[in-house]
Amino acid sequence: MRQGTGHGRRGAPRGGRPPGVRPTERATAPPRGPRSPARGAHRFTAYAAAVHGAAVCGTALLLAAGAAPASAAPSASDERDVQLVYCLADAHRDDLVAAAVALGLLVPGSTAGQDSVQPVRPAGSVGPSGAAGSVGPSASAGAVGSGGRMTLRQWAGRRTDDFTRACAALMAAAADSGGPAAQGSGAEDGWFETFLKGLPALAAGALLTLGGQFSERVSSERRLSRQRLRTDEAAFRGAARTYLTAYESDPEADHAVVLSTREALAGTLFRIPGPAARRRAAALAVERLPLAGPLPASREGVVLGSEGRAREAREAGEAVDLVLRTVSDLDRGVAHWALRTVVEWRAGRTAPGAAV
Repeated sequence: MRQGTGHGRRGAPRGGRPPGVRPTERATAPPRGPRSPARGAHRFTAYAAAVHGAAVCGTALLLAAGAAPASAAPSASDERDVQLVYCLADAHRDDLVAAAVALGLLVPGSTAGQDSVQPVRPAGSVGPSGAAGSVGPSASAGAVGSGGRMTLRQWAGRRTDDFTRACAALMAAAADSGGPAAQGSGAEDGWFETFLKGLPALAAGALLTLGGQFSERVSSERRLSRQRLRTDEAAFRGAARTYLTAYESDPEADHAVVLSTREALAGTLFRIPGPAARRRAAALAVERLPLAGPLPASREGVVLGSEGRAREAREAGEAVDLVLRTVSDLDRGVAHWALRTVVEWRAGRTAPGAAV
């Protein structure tokens, strides 16, 4: 018995299947077999390789960052500024060129003059180490001089790595040898200690300078005094001889020239410097100088004749020679008069009646 639909049409029973249609067989997946061990091992190997590759890349980045030269500072860094100021100073240019030549960065014969620096290899070339711009003492001979000549400042700007390397080596050598680069701010902080250490040398130099000036002044004064003494002595001797010769023939001969030269010689003797013995000898010579006045024309009311005047002139001449001989002795050295001063002082202490 067929069941009808609510609309009067014939069809499949509610909740059933159309007539004549066989139920379809349900597709079933084949049963899973046991998991293959090789497949798990492959997945683990791939994961491990990925982890290892990441670690290798990270290590390579760290090594690359650490392998960068410490001295290759940026152009605006403080270290770069220090290198430019120090190594490009006039006092260090020749040393910088010598260091660059020794490191194989510049062609031998390069100097710090204008357009006299020649790099070993042009910029961007590959050196023996395989890095661009890397050069060294082992650079091939064919590359020598291929960089073109330039100034030292141009080389520092165009070859930053080469300049940094040479300048760092120069500053390190200066630090090892105790040069200006090694002192740094410590030398500025210890300027007072340096001044104190150099103070004895400065004092010794000042004393030597003052001693030299004093010795020169004393020598000059002694030389002038000796020259003045000789001049006055010769003038008095000549005036005395002229007067005595004229007196023998004329008792009224002019005595004014003798008097003026005698006074000049006496003034020079009073200004004689030196030890006490020398000054005493000079004062004694002044007291003994003859011809303080004109020779007499008569003796005891008797007019002197030619023979009498000749005798007077001869005695006065002998007195002049004796005193002037003493004046000449005053020209001896200081050592002689210093020793004579000591001898006279000791003789005065041992003399009878001397104060003890």
